[in-house]
Amino acid sequence: MDATNFEVSSITIQKGQSITLVDTVAVPHIIQNGSWVNGTAKPAIEPGAPKVDVQFSGNDSKQIGPFTTAGTFKLYCTIHQGMNLTVIVK
Repeated sequence: MDATNFEVSSITIQKGQSITLVDTVAVPHIIQNGSWVNGTAKPAIEPGAPKVDVQFSGNDSKQIGPFTTAGTFKLYCTIHQGMNLTVIVK
């Protein structure tokens, strides 16, 4: 993650894997289940998604998961409008 975005907007992993989010700058982020849609935060958790509520203070990293169900899962930063990540689990 940089100051206001994920460095990639989508990642594909295998079922059972986790992802590691790395905050590469001294900017806080709060990552939760859901997404930004047309400038509006839409908190939501898809069936089978791990519950995500992780705070970053800057220049740190956290593990999310494991993702144990195949599907497409949305994560977003509650602080930065438009900061979305799609996790595709196969």
